Amino acid sequence: MELVGMGFPVTVPEETDRDTARCLVEEYALSGFSAVEVGALFESPQYVLPHAILQRRGPLFVRELILGVYGGGQ
Repeated sequence: MELVGMGFPVTVPEETDRDTARCLVEEYALSGFSAVEVGALFESPQYVLPHAILQRRGPLFVRELILGVYGGGQ
């Protein structure tokens, strides 16, 4: 078995990035990652999808999503 990514056209790219990034943040949060650790994943080029979203939307976009999932407490 091999994991294969597929691209497809979207009508509202920012909304798609927001939904995708939020799902990633929630998944990592449920796996026990801290907010700081999740932020580091977005900064690492080894994590292609989160890093691509960070590059397209910027650190403020990602930070707001992380705070939305974790609340301002972490």
